[in-house]
Amino acid sequence: MDRRTLLAATGAAMIARPTQAAGIKPGWNGPGLQKAADELKSWVADGRVEGASLLVRRRTRAGAHQFARNYGTAKGPEPIFLLASITKPMTAAAVMTLVDAGELSLDDHVTKFFPQFKGEGREDITLRHCLTHTGGLPDMLPDDEMLREKHATLAQFRDGAFKAPLKFKPGTSYSYASMGILIASQIAEKLSGTPFPKFIDQKVFKPLGMTLTSLGLMGRPNSQTVPSQPAPAMTDAGKKSWHDWNWNSLYWRNLGAPWGGALGPASDIGRFYLEFMLKRGTILKPETEALMITNQSPPGVKPSGLGFDLPPSVGAKMCGPRTFGHNGSTGTLSWCDPDSGTICVVLTTLYQAAVKPHPTKLVSELVGEAVMKG
Repeated sequence: MDRRTLLAATGAAMIARPTQAAGIKPGWNGPGLQKAADELKSWVADGRVEGASLLVRRRTRAGAHQFARNYGTAKGPEPIFLLASITKPMTAAAVMTLVDAGELSLDDHVTKFFPQFKGEGREDITLRHCLTHTGGLPDMLPDDEMLREKHATLAQFRDGAFKAPLKFKPGTSYSYASMGILIASQIAEKLSGTPFPKFIDQKVFKPLGMTLTSLGLMGRPNSQTVPSQPAPAMTDAGKKSWHDWNWNSLYWRNLGAPWGGALGPASDIGRFYLEFMLKRGTILKPETEALMITNQSPPGVKPSGLGFDLPPSVGAKMCGPRTFGHNGSTGTLSWCDPDSGTICVVLTTLYQAAVKPHPTKLVSELVGEAVMKG
């Protein structure tokens, strides 16, 4: 049982301080969205969540509308959160710029770039498998916590992924695999000759105007970001050293994990999703942007886009079938429903496994009802 599964049995109770934010824009269901905001605010007010942001954007024939709220430790108009796995589609987009450039193919095998990645069927794993969680790779490594305790580099995590036992024959099933996203980013770094945090900034963040988002701190003071309510350590050794490697530590926030180390505000996630909803071709060819948000899994295997989650794993119950997005273990949720023109981002400091249903899910459903029912 891995760390992500074990944490599902734990919980947290925290103290928070609410703040005020932007007003309701006219022309859509303000009361319904306020109900969603009030639900989030209640989690902050009673101390279960320390900080939270809600952003809802919708584009209709009548125009574009935005609803935004920040609470507790989420100070200022655009508070910076540790986004966790919302990082994954951003990483995938950066990798896909090399596909668009003809330097890489989704059907390239990992062994083409890392010959040491072999044995037990690893030779069959392709870039597509890495980006769709269908390669049989693990989510976290068996010694994940030990690696964090030792302040391991991404190269050390990668080397561990190269040796980790596969869960199934590549392409035959789905198992969420952060290590697949890591390997994809390492291929991009090797091909480009550029450190991946800088590469993703050049290829994704800057072109989309995501000026407050970075992979790792990238020189930003940690004090300028919203502290997480980090998940507890699972081992005795980890409990002793946890303060030195948890999500709030300088080690973790500087690591720039391509599977979960991005730091940014809800507004920048909105900018990222808008690109894929409109397919403007700003960072990728429009057809490549469309490819990333459509199912790439084999028949009979859980649907997955390239880095993006697809229904039923993402979105609210009332969202359309073309919805795409991603959630994160630090307590983050995001989706885009092209059918209604809606983008929803809920960022909290309460780790995802702390409680079920998590406030992000509750708020997401209320947003879905408000937007779809009108």
